[in-house]
Amino acid sequence: MGNQFLENSGQGIVAESMRVYQLVDGRKYIWGGKTLDGFDCSGFVGYVFSNLFPEKKSHFLTDVQGFINSKLFETVDVARPGDIIVFPSVDGFVNHIGIVVDDERWIGSQSSTGVAYVKFSNRFWGKRRHYFRRLITYSAQSISSYTSNVSFSHV
Repeated sequence: MGNQFLENSGQGIVAESMRVYQLVDGRKYIWGGKTLDGFDCSGFVGYVFSNLFPEKKSHFLTDVQGFINSKLFETVDVARPGDIIVFPSVDGFVNHIGIVVDDERWIGSQSSTGVAYVKFSNRFWGKRRHYFRRLITYSAQSISSYTSNVSFSHV
């Protein structure tokens, strides 16, 4: 069994991403969007992390490159819930980011769907090169107070 604190923190990130998804389900992708009116990919990830870690909000109001370069995250070989998935810009595609939900899917805001769940085996995304980054600076208080006061249903 792994470190219970880190596992719980990852689940808190997933819970928040699912809560935000429910709030914006059906809304279109907005380039540069960082609010419930509509998100781009980094806007969605930043919104989720800012809600959980308000003391670090300024670090999460960034673009994909900001998440790639952030010292708050480390690159990891094996993903677990709550990690971010990064698709670097290669082969003419722009970079992209989302949040790992479980072993089979991640959630992000795509220009074709708005905020949506995506399977790792997706025809498009499954073929793109990607890697994972994990938040290394957790706030136990933020995670525990948030997850104890929020209820959500799995989609």
